[in-house]
Amino acid sequence: MQADILAWAVPAIFLAFGIGFAALGRVGPGLYAWSLCFTLASLAYGSTVIPVSEGAVFKPLFEDFLFLLSLSGANLALAARMGRRPRFEILAALIVASMGSAGLALVLTGNAKLEIFAIQTGCALIMVTAASHMGPRSARGIDQALFWLCLLVAASLALQNLVFLSSPLDPPMSVANWRESPWAFVFQLSGAATGVAMAFAVLVAIGMDLIDHHRRSSDLDALTLVLNRRGFERRVAELRRPAGQVPAALILADLDFFKQINDRHGHEAGDAVICGFAALLGEMAGPNGCVCRFGGEEFALFERGLSLSEARDLASRMQRALSQVRWPFELSEVQVTASFGVVALAPGEHLWDAAGRADKLLYVAKSHGRNRVVADSIAPARMPMEPALYPSP
Repeated sequence: MQADILAWAVPAIFLAFGIGFAALGRVGPGLYAWSLCFTLASLAYGSTVIPVSEGAVFKPLFEDFLFLLSLSGANLALAARMGRRPRFEILAALIVASMGSAGLALVLTGNAKLEIFAIQTGCALIMVTAASHMGPRSARGIDQALFWLCLLVAASLALQNLVFLSSPLDPPMSVANWRESPWAFVFQLSGAATGVAMAFAVLVAIGMDLIDHHRRSSDLDALTLVLNRRGFERRVAELRRPAGQVPAALILADLDFFKQINDRHGHEAGDAVICGFAALLGEMAGPNGCVCRFGGEEFALFERGLSLSEARDLASRMQRALSQVRWPFELSEVQVTASFGVVALAPGEHLWDAAGRADKLLYVAKSHGRNRVVADSIAPARMPMEPALYPSP
């Protein structure tokens, strides 16, 4: 009776998950593959409900093939999630080896015990392959959870195999009496538990992905896709979190005569210049730096680990790089330049206090002819008294 209940409940539950993941397919990577995984699992478990005659070969092998394909779908889903190429050659080899071993067991001996052992072993190895797409040190906690869950499924299958193979069966297990055996209930219950656990883990991953996407979107400037003020403040706080005497610098940059570009060439050309300048700043910011669009044509760049002189040199390289850009189409004859204000952050100084100082230096650069870098005269323990002016190259 218990086996009968599970026999119908498991395929229904898995089919519901398959339909649900198909409906969510465009929400995140790999969800169509998860839909394939659970739909195939539903068909496989549903097929086991249909009685089979003694000595049958095709139907058990068809069910085995569906189970192997189902877990291969999980491989595709996890590879897509991690942005990696699926290991098709490994999956194909495991499926062929498992199906070949199961087929030989049924044809030569008629022993369902050896057939089930071969398929369970193949399924366990496929889940180990799925786990290899992630690794225990994945950056996100949910990905680590999926990694360990894949290994848990593989370990569960391996443990069942060991106990199953070492258990004496009387009468010997065949494809006809398999469904009535206690082992059928054990395998169905285990498959249902691990399948539901995996489905809920994927749903949690979808929710966390959506939250992260919303947070990233709210932290980015819509035009340039660099950080906005909110995201900049959050990222700078992260970079400064290891408190200590590590130097840090802030560079403010403002495009020169930007209004003239808009007036003469149109706002689309102006947007292209802003996006190009943002991309240039992003390329020159190191792994310990971040770029923000303050608004309009003004940008900020924070760098952890740079002294004042190093930050000034970086701003000068940015100044030269921008002046050498050859813009396309109607901007081909335009030389775009920018002015820069550079400060070093004092220990414990608030970001926006440093930004206020840099803004004053940026004003000095603008009032002295533009296309130049103006930096603090010293790395401050307090507010500097006089700026150091560095003309255009």
